[in-house]
Amino acid sequence: MSRFPCRLLLDLPNWLGDWVHALPAIEILLAANREGETTFLLPAGHAPLARLFPAKTLIRPPKAGSGFGRGLGGFDVALTFRHSTRAKLLLAAVPKAEGWASAGRGAGFLGLHTFPVDRARHQRHDFDHALVALGLAPVDGQPARLPFPPVAEKAQRLVVLLPGSLGPQAKRYPPPGYREVGRQLRAAGFEVLVVVGPSDAPLGHWLARETKARLFPPEAGLWEVAQVLARARLVIGNDSGLTHLAAALGCATVALFGPTSPARTAPSQGLVLQAPDFARCGWEGLPPGLVLRACDALLTGDLQDARLVSSITSGGGPLAQLAEQGTLNP
Repeated sequence: MSRFPCRLLLDLPNWLGDWVHALPAIEILLAANREGETTFLLPAGHAPLARLFPAKTLIRPPKAGSGFGRGLGGFDVALTFRHSTRAKLLLAAVPKAEGWASAGRGAGFLGLHTFPVDRARHQRHDFDHALVALGLAPVDGQPARLPFPPVAEKAQRLVVLLPGSLGPQAKRYPPPGYREVGRQLRAAGFEVLVVVGPSDAPLGHWLARETKARLFPPEAGLWEVAQVLARARLVIGNDSGLTHLAAALGCATVALFGPTSPARTAPSQGLVLQAPDFARCGWEGLPPGLVLRACDALLTGDLQDARLVSSITSGGGPLAQLAEQGTLNP
């Protein structure tokens, strides 16, 4: 028997990248519950993007647990997109709701309905088993896309650098590499904009100074950042939430991967460059010239449909020579 329409609570991820990867599953649930009432439970910083969806919004305080969950009445079905024990304690405390959570970390002991997560697949499929258990189709190949208002006109010379990232430092492409990429783009006639969050403000100021680029205010909110990304002709970033946001906005995106797996967390579109043999060589196998070639590929359309670039070498290949020869055309 279908559970929809119903009063549905979706407990959304803490991290922006996880939130973006969950978008295809969220869209399926929203479509199934068109005649019901859906509520997003999410961090305050993500609330501006929630206005893009036909759902109510509740702000989840940091470290909210079972005490907070007990105050969330009036739901028939509740599903958490987080895998932590605290998230499951919160969900199990929601009165009278049929709770769904990923298996493990006490979910079954708490009386929640559980589903397995196949971590060998891309993260967008993490909730396929939950969707099927709720009588819905799993996520297919659809990319994660945000229904953001279309921009009146792209800024044809605007390139955004996203050098920051929350989490392990190893995920970050080296700042000197970003400096070289930014300088080459500036020399080719592009306007370079550095975008970082508050915790990466020192890095942002340094990179903007070194490349003579502009720094977008680090304290800006997510809605303002999304507006800038949506206007950019090209975005270059790490395996980070802002890079995934840019891809979900439909931006031409070059994502730089080191220790993390593109098979698991690649953005929804654009080009992915992974440093080869990262455990042994670090970022040495992904020099700035190679990143610039990927930029050239997206700007010229040579590899517009590529999902994963993993074998471009500095000796040549399908991408134009440009780092030394200045063939990057704005």
